[in-house]
Amino acid sequence: MKKILFISHEMSRTGAPMVLLYLLQWIRKHHSDVIVDVLALQNGGLEDDFKKISRNYYDYKALDNGDKLTFLQRLLLKLKILKTRNYHQELIEALTANNYNVIYGNTVLSLPFAKQLVQLNKKSRLILHVHELNAIIKQTLPNFRDYINFIDHFIAPSNLVKTNLQDHWGIEENIDVVYECSQTKAVTSQQKVSTTFTVGASGTVHWRKGHDVFVQVARYIHANYPDVKMQFVWVGHIPAQEKIILDEDLLKLGLIDKVKFIGEIEDTLEHYSAFDVFVMTSREDPFPLVCIELGMLGKPIICFEGATGTEEILGNGGGKIVPYLSIEAMASAILFYYENESEKITQGEKNKEAFSQFSPEKICPQLFEIISKNCRN
Repeated sequence: MKKILFISHEMSRTGAPMVLLYLLQWIRKHHSDVIVDVLALQNGGLEDDFKKISRNYYDYKALDNGDKLTFLQRLLLKLKILKTRNYHQELIEALTANNYNVIYGNTVLSLPFAKQLVQLNKKSRLILHVHELNAIIKQTLPNFRDYINFIDHFIAPSNLVKTNLQDHWGIEENIDVVYECSQTKAVTSQQKVSTTFTVGASGTVHWRKGHDVFVQVARYIHANYPDVKMQFVWVGHIPAQEKIILDEDLLKLGLIDKVKFIGEIEDTLEHYSAFDVFVMTSREDPFPLVCIELGMLGKPIICFEGATGTEEILGNGGGKIVPYLSIEAMASAILFYYENESEKITQGEKNKEAFSQFSPEKICPQLFEIISKNCRN
């Protein structure tokens, strides 16, 4: 019987945790004999969902409370009457004793913990699902190179990620490309409530996602084409400090009525369905789930060259790939669809077909096959 520990860096409703959730739901449905344990390094909105599908759910963050001592405990410790417990070390020992066939690290942030486990149990094989590109790897785990030799197998969610691992980190073997997966509800009607052309974007407001580029594209279009009836809508979490800056920028640019950052919402379908085109302003995005969802809804996608694995799908149509961080080129692509309704529909239909292959039912078997192969070795 296979025993697998899945390590998630957090439980937020974002790309990497969502893909992991889809995988574990698929495993439970199709391979109920597999023992699935989950270790969450940070909490988040998906916690209950993961608890439902795992045999054991380990909350690493909760152990921090166990390590905090009261004044009396510190006094007794100083008097050598009390011995402290290292809850984090106890967890490592307990997980090691579980003798997992595979430890599955979901993002590079799982590596420091995963490395400790495979060092203590040589029989466990380590799979790393790399949901990051170069800048984020260097930011979040600068010593990533120190962990490479402990990893038995790499999963890359796009050829862009695989190439990055090869070119920048010297990893040549045991890399499989398996695209990300997502799903969206069926849309009963795509009748737009508003006649205003809507340019959509989505993601946590963060430099990587390019919200600043989004604002500049809106500024460029409304400054140079003042007669267009066009609004810009961004869906996604906005950190409080970023919201202050954004509000001031939009006010000074005179775009308060033209650009909307609506924050994080649980059901995005209504907003996504209202988009005419979707712009992927990201500087780095391995294979964003939002593009799968918008593609399934039949929306043309515009992205930057060399910035996202989505480019690998758009090469056959379904949108436009423009030079990296070119405000003018992205604006021109948007205006093309604004002026060509038939092309907008045609390219959207191409995306419906192309992105339909990235459902959990089609992608999760590929991930499970990699896990199974490592269990046999």
